[in-house]
Amino acid sequence: MHDIRNDSDIKKLVHAFYDRVQKDERLGYIFNDYADVDWDMHLPNMVDFWSKLLFQTSRYKGRPFRQHLPLPIEKDDFSQWLHLFEKTVDAHYHGEKAQYAKEMAGKIAASFSVRLEMEGKFENN
Repeated sequence: MHDIRNDSDIKKLVHAFYDRVQKDERLGYIFNDYADVDWDMHLPNMVDFWSKLLFQTSRYKGRPFRQHLPLPIEKDDFSQWLHLFEKTVDAHYHGEKAQYAKEMAGKIAASFSVRLEMEGKFENN
């Protein structure tokens, strides 16, 4: 098992991760049914997103947080998302970049959770 080395590795990680997300009972509902994600468009964006985080490429220009506001996300969904991400990384990669990817995913999950809470998203949960 090797570390995440390039965009090909990121693509493999992103596709494997979102395959797990799509099959997850709770997260799959959010992505597939509620948001009706166009995976052919979403996956390349996520490859660019993770390439920017891990290799400082400049392809990703989006602002992902606002796109998540209308979704029926619950606070516990972030721990499941992070669990699936870490499990996917661990299944495919080992090394500094792999560890960094898991750390960044944890920070993203925590940040989104706090920001959604500040928006009043979890008041009724």
